[in-house]
Amino acid sequence: MNVFHNLPHWNYFKLLERDLEECFTYVQPCEQHFNVYSDHFARIILMASSEIENCLNAFAAAAGCEPKPSRIGGHYTCVTSKFPRFCSTKLVLPRYAAELTPWDGWCEASGPDWWSQGYNKIKHDREGHPNAPTMLRAMNSVGALLALLLHFYRLVHGGDCGMPLEIGPKLMIPWEKDNDFLGVTISWHWELPDEIGA
Repeated sequence: MNVFHNLPHWNYFKLLERDLEECFTYVQPCEQHFNVYSDHFARIILMASSEIENCLNAFAAAAGCEPKPSRIGGHYTCVTSKFPRFCSTKLVLPRYAAELTPWDGWCEASGPDWWSQGYNKIKHDREGHPNAPTMLRAMNSVGALLALLLHFYRLVHGGDCGMPLEIGPKLMIPWEKDNDFLGVTISWHWELPDEIGA
């Protein structure tokens, strides 16, 4: 197994994960609070979405997608050409008994909710959409970055790719079919939707 512990973009993800975890000390992440909005959630959404743009560009370069996509719809075609079930990537937050499917709804015509109704509204008209930066959109944007990074690293490094448990995600992990332990191993690995039997 190859162990990559200084992967591009990973430290940025870990920073965002810590920011989100700190927010959870003030607002419990449960369905009743998913529409709570805050400037802290806005910051997380903006930072995560900006990093997602960087990672999508890196993914497109590694995948050899030509011409280079210039908008999120173009990236959809590039990503799903390599991982057709990418948008079905499900994440779980074991501590909070919550599940996310952060790329649900992504297609060539539009981005997922956290992108179109969160990131774009905050970036272009924050004062006109004060309730755009919700907890759920912040959770999904950080989860979307995690899902994208796991696919990107699999693309670049192949199936023999892992990282030490100490630097693995702390809040959310990929849902794994028939795995009661949810990644509790000495060396942390993940399965992608395209690698799991239907």
